[in-house]
Amino acid sequence: MAAGTLPKMKLWYCPMLRSTRCIWLVKELGIEEAVEYKYVPIGPPPPASEREEYRKVVHPHGTVPALEVEGRPPVLESAAICMYLADLCGRLAPEPKDRAEYYNWILYCSSRLDEAMTALALQWMFTPKDQQKQEVITKYLSVANICLDNAERALEDRQFILGPELTAADCVLGYNVVWASVPHMNGGQLLKGRPNLTAYLGRIQARPALKEALAIEKL
Repeated sequence: MAAGTLPKMKLWYCPMLRSTRCIWLVKELGIEEAVEYKYVPIGPPPPASEREEYRKVVHPHGTVPALEVEGRPPVLESAAICMYLADLCGRLAPEPKDRAEYYNWILYCSSRLDEAMTALALQWMFTPKDQQKQEVITKYLSVANICLDNAERALEDRQFILGPELTAADCVLGYNVVWASVPHMNGGQLLKGRPNLTAYLGRIQARPALKEALAIEKL
């Protein structure tokens, strides 16, 4: 579907959070003319007045992302937004009969891996070293390692998570892989000893759409 025939949309975002997945996909699809970016200030409580209004009107949890589509209720989860946009445009998704693995990776990453990454980030990035809870780190590091080992195996003979071509599933998994690589995530240790994921990271980081999504600031 051409951008000119799409419904008007607003994508609520905050830089470097899960909304990055959706911005990346918007850019890969080439539909920025149809999407207005709306910044949401995410920070410690009390929430800014703009975020409180956003919570009341758009997203009941006050988190990002959210996608408002003209004439429809908001879409509130990054994975759902990615699947919706790919379907809406008829691109970057397999044929319906071939979508079992596609759905699996999107939901696996956005639920199990996201949970583990968030818990680790709260410890490694936002908690002083002497206050970190080792039992929490051990628990969620185990989950993250299983998830990333699973992706490492899947990428043994693939350029992208489903094969030779990028899909919306890569926007979901790829965000996790970029997140795992940053120095504040305990020196990027989650990718150490995982050559397939490291090579995958290089391939997705070379894509102009991801570069632009990662560079986005408050608009």
